[in-house]
Amino acid sequence: MVIYKINCLRKDTGEEFGIDAFKDGLLLKSVAGITDIFDDIIRIRDMCNELEIEICHLDDIIEDYLTDFRI
Repeated sequence: MVIYKINCLRKDTGEEFGIDAFKDGLLLKSVAGITDIFDDIIRIRDMCNELEIEICHLDDIIEDYLTDFRI
């Protein structure tokens, strides 16, 4: 099972949050800078973990979020 965790990129303009995907403790994929809204990235992470989203769908979920789909 893939486990999703939040990553954080600190910039001069503030923090940006992304998602890391792990399986058996190994990092499979890291997507940085998805949003600067911490509550949104928590919802994305929680949804991915609760629904046991396969990693092949992660890009679609991020795209939906970025194109104004609301969680």
